[in-house]
Amino acid sequence: MGKANDGMFGGVTGKVGNLVGYYLNGKYILRSGPGKRRKKAKSGERENRKKFGIAQAWLKPICFFVRVGFKNYGTSTGGYKAAISYTLLNAMAGEYPNQYVDPELVQVSGGDLDFPEVVSMELEAGNVLRFHWSAASENGDDYDQAMLLAYDEKGKNIVGKETAAMRVTGTDILPLHPGVSGTTYHVYIGFVAQDRSRQSKSKYLGKIIIPEI
Repeated sequence: MGKANDGMFGGVTGKVGNLVGYYLNGKYILRSGPGKRRKKAKSGERENRKKFGIAQAWLKPICFFVRVGFKNYGTSTGGYKAAISYTLLNAMAGEYPNQYVDPELVQVSGGDLDFPEVVSMELEAGNVLRFHWSAASENGDDYDQAMLLAYDEKGKNIVGKETAAMRVTGTDILPLHPGVSGTTYHVYIGFVAQDRSRQSKSKYLGKIIIPEI
């Protein structure tokens, strides 16, 4: 609803009919609002929209994680937007309309922080993931922290630690949800500086299949 700021002869802000009023540089401006689109979207537009939707759906459950993992990555916006941009450019597979996100190509953190030479992961009793990494680093800091993520393909039992054990520790665990079965997890590890100023690129460690009980 539009508002007349100085009576009926004053400036208008807001929407009035198909007009939109706003205040800019000391003046009230009145312009026509956006009209309805009459032309159908071209095939390229439809493909891009679908790709964007797929990437967004895959990343939305881990937005809490990528906001840390992609903080200030590429641009000042960083975070979730940067993660979507990376996924669209590097982790999409298949042909329209059967496109999908390839988990092996996904990055859940990005940056130039030093990444350990050796990393590994194993499933322990009680559905607990154990991570190992080489603690020594020439360019990293002992107090950098690991970022651990287990992405459930069903999107219901995703587990992550944005700030896990310190680099110098060399190991940490990530308990999966108790009682899960028949679930495939895609597992990732990255590192973040203690002051959150820098991140490393993440690494895909493979998938873990929790068998049906």
